[in-house]
Amino acid sequence: MAGERAGQGSGYIPAIDGLRAIAVTSVILFHLWPRTLPGGFTGVDVFFVISGFVVTGSLMGREFASLGQLAGYFYARRLMRIMPALVAMLLVTLLATQLFIPDSWLSNSLPQVGRFAFLGLSNVVLATDTDSYFGPQAAYNPFTHSWSLGVEEQFYLFFPFLLWWHHKLQSGARAVRLVAILSGLSLLLCAVLGLFATKFAFYLIFPRFWELGTGMLLCLTRERWQPWAAGKNWLAPLGALLVAAGFALPEGPLFPFPGALLPVAGTALVIMAILGGTAPRALGSRPMVAVGLLSYSLYLWHWPVFVLFRWTVGLHALKLQLAALVIAVALAIFSYFLVEKPPRASRLLAGWPRGRVVAVALAGVLVAMLGGQLLIAAHNRITLSVTRDRFAWYAEPGRPLPLDLTGCVPIDGEEWVAGGKVALWTPRCARPEGFTLFVPADSHGLAYTPALRRLAAETGASVRLYFKPGCPYLKLIQTHASRPKCAGWYQGVEKDIAARSKPGDVVFLPGLRVTRLANQFENDRDLVGARADTVSDAALAEAQGITQQLAAGGARLVLEAPKPTFPSPTFRCADWFNRTNPACHGLTIGRETMLERRRHVMRAMSALVASEKPTILWDPLPIFCPGQTCEALPGGRPLFFDGDHPSGLGNDLIYADLKRTILGVR
Repeated sequence: MAGERAGQGSGYIPAIDGLRAIAVTSVILFHLWPRTLPGGFTGVDVFFVISGFVVTGSLMGREFASLGQLAGYFYARRLMRIMPALVAMLLVTLLATQLFIPDSWLSNSLPQVGRFAFLGLSNVVLATDTDSYFGPQAAYNPFTHSWSLGVEEQFYLFFPFLLWWHHKLQSGARAVRLVAILSGLSLLLCAVLGLFATKFAFYLIFPRFWELGTGMLLCLTRERWQPWAAGKNWLAPLGALLVAAGFALPEGPLFPFPGALLPVAGTALVIMAILGGTAPRALGSRPMVAVGLLSYSLYLWHWPVFVLFRWTVGLHALKLQLAALVIAVALAIFSYFLVEKPPRASRLLAGWPRGRVVAVALAGVLVAMLGGQLLIAAHNRITLSVTRDRFAWYAEPGRPLPLDLTGCVPIDGEEWVAGGKVALWTPRCARPEGFTLFVPADSHGLAYTPALRRLAAETGASVRLYFKPGCPYLKLIQTHASRPKCAGWYQGVEKDIAARSKPGDVVFLPGLRVTRLANQFENDRDLVGARADTVSDAALAEAQGITQQLAAGGARLVLEAPKPTFPSPTFRCADWFNRTNPACHGLTIGRETMLERRRHVMRAMSALVASEKPTILWDPLPIFCPGQTCEALPGGRPLFFDGDHPSGLGNDLIYADLKRTILGVR
């Protein structure tokens, strides 16, 4: 993948570049038309086998006096081939992302992945801090594709040691056995993690080593099998069939195990056919070789371009897809000739000691990484998005309080209950109204953070906000029992509130209690739209039991009625460069439509209020929607950040009524 000319240490093999061309083309077309062209992961698997073969071949036949000499030669060569183009792509992409991509849940993994891509560790971040390769955060992160480069760069860390052992043993039989054993263990680990931890199996080097090890073994044993492969005309067709079978597999949990077995075996057979002289001549043709030589730059640039289109004008129409493809190819050509090739042809670098080349290259990477960090830090100053006005758009904990409350900013704290987080705001200024406000919720509780902190500052209330991702509290249109993974957290929250609450305290229950019309990403919409959500008898009975338990310690309950929901994520549809995005279906909804959508939920909530006397219903809809049309962005003022979470200004709008309601119920 990383631009090494195939088999350079033992003779350049043009057909390997032709094989690279097929791999990179499949990856690009898969990312451009994923619904119609499966098998994009197969292209990466092909790259891994080729890399293991080519990188090993580039050092075969060379003599080194010491491990240090071998490592210096190898790392200088790798750094000069990989890092200039990679660093250029990372810096340009970081600049573009700061200009055009707003801060949000959908983009919150972007800075971390981009930052660690400089160090070859983006795959580790993706494995531990984000959703799967098939999830929306990965699809909207312009650095996701760098995971495969991270796998290769981590492979390079121990590659010189394996090759030096092979070099010292002369015959190399033990080294071959070691690589074979490591590859077998890696495949076993891949199979196990594929069942229990798919992200780790997909992203990390240890369950992926077997693919690179396959290419390495092919090269180390070349003298043994090449005479046998000569004249075997069936090798190339069988290999092509296996690779094609890999392409035919749909995306999903089959990769990397067992799905990658097909393209890895197929690529190995095609390489054997190439070395045996029976591969199709087309693989070594000029067009194929040209694309193969560009493959590294094409891989680097296609994904950031496609993702930036996805964030801005969209990638839904053929003309936009073709425009993105043309831009990606143009950037790849510029990168190849202006960035990738010059270090290879530099006589100055060729004359330097290899250690100096490595030191200068690493220093350059660190300087570039610092520049990238400065770009990330400058986001709010350089972004072209209207969301640069964080005070208006973001309902975040650091949002400034009114000037008259600056001396009473609450003390922030944090606890953990049953695997979930508890955000604490302890009053700094004592007030006679002092009480504890308990808020069990999901992101719709976090969306009221500015209002809750202000309430703590003004009233002297202590606030405990309970949160666990994917665990909505008292949703009504779904039961707690339908989310067994959240059961421990639900019980832990209720126990904690029962143990801490006392008469005069309040439990505030916000939440999304109608079906979401639009998420922050495409293809996650309620296509029924105006239907009324129903509440089952089981859900109502469960809710009555929960409210009784929450009120057992003497606390009063405030239930939030459904607020307006919108067909589009507001923050993705408010700028000149994204208003035509296919995610944008409108930033308004009719008041009557919204009233109809929540009709059954309101009836159930009224029943809850009637059955549990210390409970009242707070309805923010009339405040958010005073007219016949509810607007998420009235006059350019954001009341909602996305389709259903209030913004910073939205918190300001409802604060007085929320405060009056909470104080009134006491």
